[in-house]
Amino acid sequence: MTRAAATIWVWAASILLVWAVVAVSLGQPLWQQQHSRDLTAYGAFLGETLTFGDSWKLLASQWLHVKFPHMLFNIAVIGLVGAGLTRHLSPAAVLALGLVGGAVGQMAAALLQPDAYISGASQAYLALCGAGLLILSRTGIAFAAAVIGVLVSVALDVFVSDHAGIKPGHLASFAFGLIAGGLYLFLQTQRPDRANLRRI
Repeated sequence: MTRAAATIWVWAASILLVWAVVAVSLGQPLWQQQHSRDLTAYGAFLGETLTFGDSWKLLASQWLHVKFPHMLFNIAVIGLVGAGLTRHLSPAAVLALGLVGGAVGQMAAALLQPDAYISGASQAYLALCGAGLLILSRTGIAFAAAVIGVLVSVALDVFVSDHAGIKPGHLASFAFGLIAGGLYLFLQTQRPDRANLRRI
């Protein structure tokens, strides 16, 4: 594993660390579901309560999750897709893509689902997936993880959640990733030394 990829896995692992710290703080077993109301003490928020002064929660809430399996899946997608993207982007750029894209999704959710509690890293991983679908090699494990990540998100939104459709936060983050990936590819075509570079 390269140092750049390791940086992304540290980010992913930090989500598990935060889960453990919150579980201990709440006096719960590590695998027990955490409740949205309890998570507001750590940075999750009800959409309608978000104020400018609470902007930090758009980032902090991305480390908080309600369900243990969901959290583990988010970690896996962030690690695999994010590490794959470090072959094309710097670790700082991948972190910015995921966290800014995630914040865009959290904001969209707050505005369009004001009665919902906002937390989780699904938005961050969907931003990575959006860019990854355009940038990554079609034969790599990172691309496969991006496809699976998007399909699972859509399936959960449509068939499992009570929102009866794609969550606006998920859609906004995915669109952010697509735009970022498209911009990256466009900029690559403007560099004569990279115009014919094959994806790796």
